[in-house]
Parts: sequence; C-alpha cells; structure tokens
Amino acid sequence: APSYKHMLWGLFLFNLVIKLVSVPLNLAEYTDGILQLTLFDNPNRLYPPLFTILSLALHRIIPGDLETAGRIVSALSSALIVFPLMSAARRIFGDRAALFAGILYSIAPVPMRWSVHAMTDALFAFLFFLSVSYILKAALEEEGRDINLAVATVIAVAAMMTRYQGMLLAAPMALVWLEGLKRRGRRSLIPVAAQFLWLIPLLWIIHSGFRHPEQFSERAGDNFFLTIVNIILLSESFLLYSPYFLTWPVCFAFLAGLFLQDWRRREQIRLFLLFGLLLVMTLILQAAFSSFQSRYLLPLVPFVCIFAGHGLKTLEERWRTRPAAFKMLLGITICWSLLFSFGTLFLQNQAWGDLKDAADFVRRLPPDTPVYSNEAYKDLGPVKMRYWSGREVLPFTGQPLPSGSVLCLHSAHGGAAAFARTSRWLQESQGAKSVLTFDSFLVPLLPDIMQEPMSHQNPLALTFRYTPQKFRTEIFRIP
Repeated sequence: APSYKHMLWGLFLFNLVIKLVSVPLNLAEYTDGILQLTLFDNPNRLYPPLFTILSLALHRIIPGDLETAGRIVSALSSALIVFPLMSAARRIFGDRAALFAGILYSIAPVPMRWSVHAMTDALFAFLFFLSVSYILKAALEEEGRDINLAVATVIAVAAMMTRYQGMLLAAPMALVWLEGLKRRGRRSLIPVAAQFLWLIPLLWIIHSGFRHPEQFSERAGDNFFLTIVNIILLSESFLLYSPYFLTWPVCFAFLAGLFLQDWRRREQIRLFLLFGLLLVMTLILQAAFSSFQSRYLLPLVPFVCIFAGHGLKTLEERWRTRPAAFKMLLGITICWSLLFSFGTLFLQNQAWGDLKDAADFVRRLPPDTPVYSNEAYKDLGPVKMRYWSGREVLPFTGQPLPSGSVLCLHSAHGGAAAFARTSRWLQESQGAKSVLTFDSFLVPLLPDIMQEPMSHQNPLALTFRYTPQKFRTEIFRIP
C-alpha cells in the first residue's frame, strides 16, 4: 500500500495538473476578477492587494496575459490546500480519513470551479485554512502553542490582505490564546507581538479606502428588523442549498462523520467547535452582504471534506462484512462529484464571453471613434470593456449618442426585455445600424450570471440551474 506521504503528494499533483490543464477553458473573467487584477491601475476601495501582487509577479515570469497569471495563482493555491487539509484530517482522524478527505476536496465542484478563475477566492481559501490548521495545532498541543498562534496570525493577516473576511480568524485565535492564558496563568509575548501585524491591513485600508460599509448599507433592509430577516433568509438559503453545492453523497458522508465521531476526544470536539464558529460568522457576514454565491462557502469546504473523510473511513470499518456496499457508496460519491465538477468547467466557461468578443472588435476600431457600453459596475463604468479593449469606453445610460460613435449593448446588463427595448429605441430614434452580434451561453449548475438580473446573486438562480442562460452583445454604429 502507498505511504501517507505518497498519497499526499499524489493528490497534490493530481490537483495541480487537472487545474492547470483547465485554466484555458474560461473564455472571460468576472468583473471582480478584472478589478482585482488591475487594482493598482484602477483603485476601487474594494479589495486588498495580495492577489494582485502575486498575479503581477507571476505575469513577469511566465508568457501570456495577466488573466492567465491570475488563474495560475488560483490553480496553485487550490492545489496547495491538500497539505493543511490532509495534515489536519490525519492528526484528528487518521491516515485513511486523510486520504478520503484529500480525494473529496480534489474533485469537489465549488473548489474546482473557482480554482481556474483569476479571482481571490482560491488564494483566500488556501490561506484561510492554512491559518486554521495552525490554530488547531495551538488548541491541541500545549508545547509550541505560542509559536503556532504567531504563525496562524501571520497567515491570517495574509488572508485578510487577500480578502477582508480574513478578519474572522481573529476570533478563534483570541479564544485559543485566552484558554492558554487561563491554563498557564502567564502571558507570552510571542502571540501578542504577532498581533501588531494586523496593522498592515489597517494601514492599507487607511491608504486605499474601504467601500464595504457603503455596500452593506446599500443592500440592507429599510429598517433593522427587515435587515435581520434578510440575514436569516439568506443564511437559511445557504444551508438549504449546501447539500446541492457539496453533492448529496458528500453531505451524507459529512453527516456520518459528524455523528459517528468520538465526542469524548478533545481534538474532535475542537475541530467541530472551530468549524461551527467560523460557519456561523461566515453565514452572518455573507448574508448581511445580500449576495448568494457558492464561492463564499469555499473556505469552509475543507472542514466538510475532513468530516466526510472520517465518515467514509468509519462506514468502511462498519461495513467490513459488506465491502460491495461501501465500494458502491464510494463510487457514487466520486462519480457524482466528478460529473458535477466537469459540468461546471465546461457548461459555465462562457460567462461574459460575448462581452470579451465585443471588446476584441472594439480594440480594432480607429482610436478617435467614441465607444459606449451599457456595462455598469457601481460608479466604475464599463470595467471589463475598458480592460479587454485597451481603450476608453464611455458608459451608456440611455442618453442620445453623437454621430459616428459605436455602442456595445449587452443583454446581461438589464435583461432581455430591456435589451430589446433599447435596441428598438436606438434604431427608431437615432437611426442606429446593427454591425455585429456576439453570443454566449451557460448552464448555471452553480450560481452564475443570469439572463434576468432579478435572479442574479439570488437563491432564485438555483431554480434555473439546469436552464441554459443566453447572452448577446450587439454592436451599433450611430450614423
């Protein structure tokens, strides 16, 4: 039988190869990704800079564009998670559970989907769980507790410099430190001194600004009661759809691992409490943000895989007299995850593809041609069109356009009805001529952009998860 070390490196290489091979599949990137990649060129007060720095550094080393560099950062980060994940699973549940946990994570749909996009999510998930692994060490081992807490702090700060949600890690670290203080009755300066590192993201916020409070206030209910209701409803939606995101077989293995663990063992209780604390805080934070996206659960997927790995190990032991039944369960679990994962890679790879094709066309227009687009992201205007076309693109909000200008009209912004209405208005009132059309489509197995904006970033999107979403960008020239 292969050793644990061989299994660990084998799963890492499997992750790395399958995710690097999948990097070219996506035709385009999301607005968040473009804003993150161009953070230093277009300050937006939304993101910290670590992902941007790593992507720019890799872009200097490898051939290709900045988007490809960002995707490789994500792919490598997603592959690296198997090290802290399998290490934590082995420490608490043993080698066999670690193997199952590593396999389940390697083929999980949500990590697979976001490991090939140029966005902060995969890097953040890696740093988040790496910090968690050191918090667990500090909670379980008296010897080296202070060093482990200090290392956990360094990594948590790096996580916060990737996504501001990294601040959630401060709570479990504080609890572990207080517990150690209570036990030993003396203070150690090492973890205390490490807390000064939290000044780094604070200084970044002071320097670049912090727009998230505005976003929270924009998306909050009309009063405090409605805000609380919205948080409860969206948190409930995340929990209700989690078995679908994780796949039902993995959810079954997770529940088996949760309920069949030895509650007398301190390390298993600590893992459960840490998972519960971070789950509650994540749900409240993301629900308050009023955005329903599976990627927000990405940092918690390693926990699920660890419990599910333990569940599979326990069921394998209990079904020794029925090995065929366990092999069937394991086969269904692996095949379901693989089909779901490859479905997301191949059926959701065209998001914003029509817009990128339009930007390539715009790039070839004479430099003095005024170009407009109805793409909009808050007050930042046509972010993706400007980036992909490499030129100034002005926002179109329904105003009359000057003669000789070109308009890129996108159905993804406003929906199909608004697209048809604006197209008719342009041709009737301004004599606009349609020059070209670009189409793209996707099947939103996991929440994605939708034909109708009402279901975008909304649990309603899951109602249409098997319904193809069609998008069109039409190029108009104003005579």
